[in-house]
Amino acid sequence: MRATRSVAASNNLNVIGTRLCQPLENETSTSFELLSPCYPSRVSEFPRISVVTASYNQANFIEQTILSVLDQNYPNLEYIIMDGGSTDGTVEILKKYESRIAYWTSEKDGGASDALRKGFDRATGSILAYLNSDDYYMPGTLHHVADRFVRTGADVVYGDMYWVDVQGNVRAERRQTPFTRLGFLYGASDFSQPSTFWTKEIYCKAGGFDPAFQFAFDMDLFGRFMANGAKFVFTHRFLSSFRMHGAQKTHLINEVGRSETRKIRRRYARFDAKSMPGVVLRNVARAQRIAWYIRQGDLMWLIGRIPDRVLSHTTLAESGGPRSKWMG
Repeated sequence: MRATRSVAASNNLNVIGTRLCQPLENETSTSFELLSPCYPSRVSEFPRISVVTASYNQANFIEQTILSVLDQNYPNLEYIIMDGGSTDGTVEILKKYESRIAYWTSEKDGGASDALRKGFDRATGSILAYLNSDDYYMPGTLHHVADRFVRTGADVVYGDMYWVDVQGNVRAERRQTPFTRLGFLYGASDFSQPSTFWTKEIYCKAGGFDPAFQFAFDMDLFGRFMANGAKFVFTHRFLSSFRMHGAQKTHLINEVGRSETRKIRRRYARFDAKSMPGVVLRNVARAQRIAWYIRQGDLMWLIGRIPDRVLSHTTLAESGGPRSKWMG
């Protein structure tokens, strides 16, 4: 089953940088959050953002996911949903919002990475991202991200993320720091996937998603961004929420995810992460990251993370979230 609609014609990342971001007379700010409501005649000059959601039997959560995208009220949005043939009422929810969705389909696929690749093959935006069908964006995320791309010339923009429970209550915060190759390769840092956006140019240059990966397909993609010389820009703002719930495949994520992560790091790292040089480099990267946290004013948050990090090395460790054993 499919539905499609046309999207706005404007899709030039440079247009907004050269025209919309120029302040009008007596303006003191060029913030998108001010410009969007004040100058609706100019919204066609916003760069198109294409968001893809891959879904399978997530009827309990997907409506909140959809609304978190649509209610951004971003003026040049292309939202694509690739459902894997859900039988739990998801399709009825998609039909409910199909007039506001650029394209959706519900049919069997080869897994999340396959669905995402197919979704991005249809995407026409100059800025891309994907949002899991149980996660959601924070208000103002898309305007803020577009602003950062324009002002910095970034290939990748990423920010902070909340971990939330089934009801959406914040369980913990995942705060990030500026990107370092050392931290990425040796496990001292990572990206919060729902809070990460990239340009279509770097996505195509890197070759898109690799369906061979079951869980670490995002890390694989980010690694190829790095290998292709991407400019990463960190914004110290909470852009999304990642939902923790029992339907996630804990054991499988632990085993397969770790194996895939090691494979990716071996591709780019000079030393194995568990070797003596690898351990030294990981600790150097950790020290760099701690220094960034202090510089950002996140020292007390970092200290508050200690109990969860201790528990991540016990039987209470999680496959993902604040007590994840394989997170930096």
